[in-house]
Amino acid sequence: MFKQLVVLCFITISRQGIAQNMTQLSQDTVYLTIPDAEQRFVNKNLTLLLNKYNVNIARDNYLQAKLWYNPNIYYGTTLYNVETHKWFQDYYPNQNSYDQTIQVQQLLTLAGKHNATAKLAKIGIKQAEFQVADILRSLKYELYTHISDLYTNLSLAAMYVSEEEKIKHLLESSKALYKAGNASGNDVIRLQAQLQDIMAQETTSRQAISNDEQDLGILLVYPGNTYIVVKELGIQMGDIPSYVSILDSAKRNRPDLKLAYAGVNYSEQNLKLQRATGMPDVTIGGTFTGANAVTPSYTGIYASMDLPVWNRNQWNITAAKDEKKQAELNDSLALYSVMNQVTAAYTNLYRINNQYTQIDAHYEADLDEMMNNAINNYDKRYISLLDLLSQITTYIDGKTNLINLKVQYFNAIHSLNYSTGIDIIK
Repeated sequence: MFKQLVVLCFITISRQGIAQNMTQLSQDTVYLTIPDAEQRFVNKNLTLLLNKYNVNIARDNYLQAKLWYNPNIYYGTTLYNVETHKWFQDYYPNQNSYDQTIQVQQLLTLAGKHNATAKLAKIGIKQAEFQVADILRSLKYELYTHISDLYTNLSLAAMYVSEEEKIKHLLESSKALYKAGNASGNDVIRLQAQLQDIMAQETTSRQAISNDEQDLGILLVYPGNTYIVVKELGIQMGDIPSYVSILDSAKRNRPDLKLAYAGVNYSEQNLKLQRATGMPDVTIGGTFTGANAVTPSYTGIYASMDLPVWNRNQWNITAAKDEKKQAELNDSLALYSVMNQVTAAYTNLYRINNQYTQIDAHYEADLDEMMNNAINNYDKRYISLLDLLSQITTYIDGKTNLINLKVQYFNAIHSLNYSTGIDIIK
């Protein structure tokens, strides 16, 4: 009795500790819809917000490139006056003059270098915008993938829980019949095995749900103790646009393709800049020198420039030509990639759509009715345990296939939208 009391106290204390820990880890439930997820993603996603600053940085660089060079001013005077033996005195009494030199100069760029630099920076703004748009496109597709995964595992877990309740009821009744000598012990064991198999599948789904919630929590910036529920995917059957219209839309809207086009423009503008850089800049200025014993005060202007004897920027020009050819090839590669991605996504959606539309409207309800009838019939011993287990397997397979097909259709739609660059199918 003492040992039993100790064990009972240990179990009670352990359960209280577990309950306390679970209270600390209590979760807030969020019922997530697709529109809510999209809105929160755009407003909260840290990766997206982080990369949006690249557009501001590129715009700042463009505004900086538009500015002219500052003028330069020079002033020179005496450090030590040998006549008066004083420091920093520019007046020489023996000569009745002041020692002062003042120069003002301004650098002027030639051959349109300033304008070409500003245009190059302006293309950089477009490139940053396209990069952010492409990141948005990729992250949204990742968001839809995690949502569909979570929906799948939540639906499977709910189905397993429902089946567990039914089998537990049959197991209890079979145990009672077995004790009364009206049922076989093998039936009890097989029902227990079936129950354990379904519970194991539920555990697997629960583990996947935790992973999905973690991924969605990062994308949507939810706290770690948030329990996310996705009840519906919001799928609406509709006509699929033609392949030609989808491909044309992809060519117009894919941000990575626009980025490749901008890369060609950037390389062309950079080539113009490098050619203009081959022309030396000129510096103009004015100077004033105070009078001294030898010369009177002097006011004059001057201009200076480098002589393009050895360095005419020739190798930077050659490199810019190679970069232009490289950008053109990258443009072609991006276009072929887009065309192939659109083709694959369109074909996949078309195939899944055909399968989805061929399912009878009453098929899922018929599956539920079949399962309920099987439970009732076995409870009344109208059918054998073998027939019951066969129908349970048929039901689970049928429901799982329906869930997977719905998710595949959802994913196929967003895969096509991802390959197109816009939500061409809502």
